[in-house]
Amino acid sequence: MLNENLIATIRESGIAQGQSEVEGRTALLWQMGFATLERAEYALIASCFLPSMVPEAMRAFGSLLQHYGIDCTLLPKEYCCGHLLYRQALKSKSDEDLKQADVLAAEFLEANLSQARKAGAGKVIAFCAGCDVVFHRFREDVPEEILWYPTLLERLFHGGRLELKADYYAGCHRYYQRLNRTVPDLEAVSSVLGRIEGLELNELDHQLCCMRPGEMDRLAAGVKNTVVITPCGGCADQMQRALKGQGDCRVVMLPQVVWAAESGQPL
Repeated sequence: MLNENLIATIRESGIAQGQSEVEGRTALLWQMGFATLERAEYALIASCFLPSMVPEAMRAFGSLLQHYGIDCTLLPKEYCCGHLLYRQALKSKSDEDLKQADVLAAEFLEANLSQARKAGAGKVIAFCAGCDVVFHRFREDVPEEILWYPTLLERLFHGGRLELKADYYAGCHRYYQRLNRTVPDLEAVSSVLGRIEGLELNELDHQLCCMRPGEMDRLAAGVKNTVVITPCGGCADQMQRALKGQGDCRVVMLPQVVWAAESGQPL
């Protein structure tokens, strides 16, 4: 059975953390340069956790949107995609739980889309890979284009330069394959990174999962550089924790790399 308290929390506050976190999350996104606009071409689903989990990556993404002249609005009340409920359903292996998760995710998505429509936004950007994969279940049923942020960057970024040797971890996205038999648009990530002159990548084994301690240890052992690049916020958080005692190694996300290559500012 799905967590009824979590369902009630999402319905009340929008995000999974609850009402007590809404004001601080909104203020943080405003500080990053995002805004709630009356009219915009794009609407952003920033996700429940990533604004505070990977703030530098979100700030860089906001800088890129401004740089490219993209009209993008926050939603007045963003709703969780329901990906935590899907995790519960997959763990329980209950068809009824999975059906309930679908119903709830459709409800929350419609609440987001109705706000996007009021702003005239025909495109919705998911910053979180988890949100993107959940939304994938409903793409054929909605008129709006829903895309993961690297897909948008692939359309906007035409190339740049960054003298950097780094490790690249695409992420296993094992959970998403169980849910949809698909993964986020990793081809777009590779395409974007391939347009950066001077960037040399050591690709880590994407079959290894950053959420499993034994596999994370093997991932960490394969790191050869002081910078690790990943497109996924959850992977970034997990890897940064695992590499905490590994010298000055740090984990960055795709927007930070693209912004450095585009703007000439240091990474």
